[in-house]
Amino acid sequence: MDIKSVLINNSEMEYIEFWNWKKVLIIIPWLSIKSILINPEAIESAFSDFINDYKIYLIDSLKKVPENYSIEEMAEDTYKTIKEIWIETCNIFWASQGWMIAQCIAINHPDLIEKLILWSTTPKVGKKSELIFSRRIDLAKNNKIEELNKTMASDIYSEETLKQFWEIILNMNKDVSDEELQKFIILAESIKYFNIEDKIKNITCKTLAISSKKDKIFWKEWAEIIAKKTNGKLYIYEEYSHAVYDEAPDFRTKMLEFLKE
Repeated sequence: MDIKSVLINNSEMEYIEFWNWKKVLIIIPWLSIKSILINPEAIESAFSDFINDYKIYLIDSLKKVPENYSIEEMAEDTYKTIKEIWIETCNIFWASQGWMIAQCIAINHPDLIEKLILWSTTPKVGKKSELIFSRRIDLAKNNKIEELNKTMASDIYSEETLKQFWEIILNMNKDVSDEELQKFIILAESIKYFNIEDKIKNITCKTLAISSKKDKIFWKEWAEIIAKKTNGKLYIYEEYSHAVYDEAPDFRTKMLEFLKE
């Protein structure tokens, strides 16, 4: 599976595309230590239900990110990439930081997006969430990779998932390079100061906000606020944690039902 790229602000923005249908679904990355493009087969398999209806683009963040890189700047670079690929309209999905980026695109470029699917995210990072990301940043700066992996896993997964996949999760971020670690620090720093709560009412496309009562990073109340201010749909899971998009067995079904409305 070929990784393609476009040149954005003197750096590469890499992406992968699956299938070839007129309808477009774009997946924007969440905060991770390694690129989401290292295992595109897993994404393709996870979204196999979409094969007959959508062309899917998995768009990474800039390969080399500048210092003090804001969510708003990430959004503009992602938008430029989408236009470079010659996409006129699309649907956008992903969670956490990826949807922070999508919010900004929806606000600043309303003609681009038909529907937004928003998982485990927020328009505003509060103090408790900020402390979570500060903890990750400190561990990364001190090169404590194993502890960083454990902390991130405990933050985003439910106890049931951790018990079942603990060893696999901990082995996902082995052999981290200095460049990957520095990029992670910059991307994590951007989350701490994110706040567009007063702007989300300007999102005009159709939205579906999904969260879990047990999300330890961004609470379900933010999903409720997003749905209310965008006149969107809302679904709150009783179980699961921040990574409800990995844990809930019916998440793709809910996505497809919303996209086909």
